[in-house]
Amino acid sequence: MRLIRLILAALILSISGLSFAQDWIVYVNRAERFSVNFPGEPTVQDMTYMSERGDTLPARVYTAQEGPRRYSITVVNYADADVTVVLGSIAYEAWNFRKRGGEVTYDAYAQVDRIEGHQLQITNADQSRTFVAIHLHARRLYILEATVPPGSPPPGQFQQSLYILDEEGKRIRYNLDHDGNRTTRSR
Repeated sequence: MRLIRLILAALILSISGLSFAQDWIVYVNRAERFSVNFPGEPTVQDMTYMSERGDTLPARVYTAQEGPRRYSITVVNYADADVTVVLGSIAYEAWNFRKRGGEVTYDAYAQVDRIEGHQLQITNADQSRTFVAIHLHARRLYILEATVPPGSPPPGQFQQSLYILDEEGKRIRYNLDHDGNRTTRSR
């Protein structure tokens, strides 16, 4: 009898989780060359971004809320920046998140489709958690940020959904050689 109750409770929770997840959309932006899952249509805001050397760069922030959960992707255009500023952009942005405060509980190299990046997880003073992924491709810096309330599950549906696209809107994924260097694009 107890097993039946557990199965019934699991079924009810999974059905409510499915209806909860049905509001999510795959947001595709061919101009900025990315695709990501959002809990609805994001708002878009143009902004300027200050590089490590003080250059002002154009950027756009795409934001969606789901109750107390906040999801955003910022795309910074490094097209006119010096190559050394571009190459240091991932480390610089990770440093910006670290200096905000909170306890950094994860801080490591990351990749999406073999495009290098960095991930951070931060427990904030109010016990909410911020999950960050930073990736650089074709002089665009992609900064994913999700903040969830205490006790909430990690925002995997958002954080793991990033695809970087080529000029034709196709997903980019690279092959690596035995030394870990990108060689060719997968098809």
